[in-house]
Amino acid sequence: MWPTNWSTCSTKKLMPKLFPARKKKRSPRIEIIPMVDVMFLLLVFYILSSLALHRHLGIPVNLPSAASSEPVAPRQDIVLTVKPDGRYFLNKDEVHLSELGAAVEALPGGLAAARRTNIVLNADLTSQHRYVVAALDELRKLGLNDFVIATEAK
Repeated sequence: MWPTNWSTCSTKKLMPKLFPARKKKRSPRIEIIPMVDVMFLLLVFYILSSLALHRHLGIPVNLPSAASSEPVAPRQDIVLTVKPDGRYFLNKDEVHLSELGAAVEALPGGLAAARRTNIVLNADLTSQHRYVVAALDELRKLGLNDFVIATEAK
């Protein structure tokens, strides 16, 4: 079982079996895949949050461009959209031209609040001029005269 003569027994033979030698220390590595995952997550968060900051008040149309266009300060405006086929939208709600006055009065604050705000005319590039003039005429009948025409910058 145990050797009786300890002097003849080599400790080098017993050491590897009883106490395995330590492996070499590995040098630290930077794992790239988790870092790429975190960067992708930050990029997605940034894109989604920037899209949420942009307010779409009107129906999307192709706006004409103008060299003298100026950015408008963000506030709660009334957006009147004129589509090329003659349909009208008041803040994303479709209205008929004959119901435009009643729709403006039904907005929060009524006609008095509408007179204090700008009305953004969001007319499509290909919409006919008669549709735009008819909408402006209906709004002027209500005493609304502050209009802003939406354009794209060149």
